[in-house]
Amino acid sequence: MNSIPHSLEPRLTARAVRPLLSGFRAMGHDAARLAEAVGLDEGALNDPDARVPMHVAIALLARAAEQAGDPNVGLHLAQHADLSTFDVHFYAMASSPTLGAAYALLSRYQRLIHDTSRVELEREGDRAVLRHRLPGNRPAPRQSAEFIVAAWVRGGRVITGMDWAPLEVRFAHPPPTDYSEHARFFRADVLFETGANALVLPAALLDTRCTRADPALADVLERYAADRLERAPRTSSIADRVSHALADDLRGGEPTAAGLAARLKMSVRTLNRLLAGEGTSYRELLDARRRDAATRYLSGNHVSIAEVVFLLGFSEASSFHRAFKRWTGQTPGEFRRRQHARRRN
Repeated sequence: MNSIPHSLEPRLTARAVRPLLSGFRAMGHDAARLAEAVGLDEGALNDPDARVPMHVAIALLARAAEQAGDPNVGLHLAQHADLSTFDVHFYAMASSPTLGAAYALLSRYQRLIHDTSRVELEREGDRAVLRHRLPGNRPAPRQSAEFIVAAWVRGGRVITGMDWAPLEVRFAHPPPTDYSEHARFFRADVLFETGANALVLPAALLDTRCTRADPALADVLERYAADRLERAPRTSSIADRVSHALADDLRGGEPTAAGLAARLKMSVRTLNRLLAGEGTSYRELLDARRRDAATRYLSGNHVSIAEVVFLLGFSEASSFHRAFKRWTGQTPGEFRRRQHARRRN
């Protein structure tokens, strides 16, 4: 895959990096040495709005795993991080009235942590799903994903004062050889190669009161967060524009790069060049959008497999079955049966 030019590469603020270093230090390791190894000036991170290229944060996690000799370092960093290093995010969440309000706030102000990633909270009947997305629906790398989802759970437990467990944890990456640590921390079904990084909760859990709820303080902090967001640099992701357009195109009939480029008023060559600049391609984005939609449709009962084939723009059922097996290691029928079995248990 092409590397992303520095001028286009998304950036994270110190609010994303400082918790990693604080967790590494709390685990008994040399955080200053870790920062130095990837060219970070730890002192410069005292400004929570200081910005770090995404590749540096990814390198930091990779070096942390190597330095600590810990293949589950993302998970463990989330368990040991000083939550106050998330800055306004943590304090605003803690002063929110309920867990649902706290996660909604986290979603609204995600850009204070990362230029282009999104956190989405959706209610699906008696369940709620908190989902992390990179531009074009690309999943975060393993250590980043495990840190993010584990931090959501730990933060939610701290602000409610309850040691609750989610219903299900979903990761996009393949399963590690041993994921007993994940089961121990989450105390829930931990699923891998799902095409998404997400937390599934009972919807009723979102009504749980936060122990430090303070409406007046929450209002002040939210105004502060809104002001910081207004001042934050705005980035435009062609991958996101393509992904959103593909959602409209998946209505029967196989979408094409030529058709989408025409809708975006550019040539196919320009489309491919811009996507390559963001480290992705039309085919990868189409694959990601189809994978996400397929797992969502097949997790429910309301859409038949034949209808999913049509809705995702596959010309033949056999093409869809091959693609789904490549995404998940299961046939569509096997995936649906396992999802339903988990809900019954």
